[in-house]
Amino acid sequence: PFITLLQGRMEVVELSPPRDWRQDRIAGSDVYFTPADAAARQAMDTLWKRLTGGAEGEPLGFEVSGRRVEVSRYANGVARSGFWDLCGRPLGAADYLALAERIKVLMLEDVPRLSSENYNEAKRFVTLVDAVYEARLRLVMSAADLPESLYAEGSGSFEFERTASRLREMQSRDWEAAGG
Repeated sequence: PFITLLQGRMEVVELSPPRDWRQDRIAGSDVYFTPADAAARQAMDTLWKRLTGGAEGEPLGFEVSGRRVEVSRYANGVARSGFWDLCGRPLGAADYLALAERIKVLMLEDVPRLSSENYNEAKRFVTLVDAVYEARLRLVMSAADLPESLYAEGSGSFEFERTASRLREMQSRDWEAAGG
């Protein structure tokens, strides 16, 4: 009833542009790899070597409110982890923010297509992307599909549109120049 009252007394104006300006910013990027296959793993390995100076890396682990947060490889400010290691475990915003304070680049591998069937993992992924975005970190990812198709249907797909837009923005070449 309240919305009807507002609509009756106010002029409703839609402010959404016909196109998300962030969509063009990934063109030519080499930090988002899809599909998450052998070629993507090879590209991630090559980028890992370049970013870490060839270091093998060691596990990085720490505690946040009694929860253990771990990434499988860490070297020179670069953390590398699989999707299930960070999003398949019961972690939350505080955990991801604590991780963001310790790193400069996150390499996240094998992000699957998300749906209502893995809703908890999808919500954690959204929270992780938000933490990385707010910390203005560089995100390198291999995923099953393009950001807009990672969570295409089901409960939560509409909310995921913001995450897809953030993923596009973070993959742009000028993300780093803008403070990321």
